[in-house]
Amino acid sequence: MNNYREFPDRKKLETYEWDNVWTEHAEKDDVTRVLYIGDSISCGIRGVATRLSEGKAYFDGFGTSKAVDNPYFCDSVRIFAAQEGYRSAVLFNNGLHGWHLDDEKEYPAYYKKTVEFLLDLFKGTPIFLVLTTCVADKETDLRVHKRNEAVKTIAENFGLETVDFYSPAAKNPSLLSGDGVHFTGDGYEVLAKAALDALKKII
Repeated sequence: MNNYREFPDRKKLETYEWDNVWTEHAEKDDVTRVLYIGDSISCGIRGVATRLSEGKAYFDGFGTSKAVDNPYFCDSVRIFAAQEGYRSAVLFNNGLHGWHLDDEKEYPAYYKKTVEFLLDLFKGTPIFLVLTTCVADKETDLRVHKRNEAVKTIAENFGLETVDFYSPAAKNPSLLSGDGVHFTGDGYEVLAKAALDALKKII
């Protein structure tokens, strides 16, 4: 245990901390490749978007519970991206994690720092900021809305495009699964189509 690297404040961690990483057809280098850095929703969208692209794009995934203030977030992304090799675009969202951060100052500040990191790491690669999906719990959904407004401001300040996953889901609550957070198969199809539409200039 002497080499254990203590997290600066373990109370900021979730009950279950996880990373879910995936490289689609890793041996291929002749097709549009999209890196989707996100939460568990991104894990559900990634494979569906690859399928719906009909061979025109591969969606790689770095899904994680790590919040934007996690000191290992950026290092983890960097290591995965190095193994991925190349990408044609990056999608990024992290809205359903880091609830210990307040929505007015802390979340926007850490999110901005993360965007600056991504811009430096992926120089010359289009980066799209993804608006976080709605949730059934009204109080939490209000927080999601505040965070999305902050993301839109950050995107505007950096001249980045946003991908709206909030609106299509909010307009049709039946797309949410029974847990009120994740989505049904039809829901992930709707969101994957929104991703493909946002990336149509690249794919």
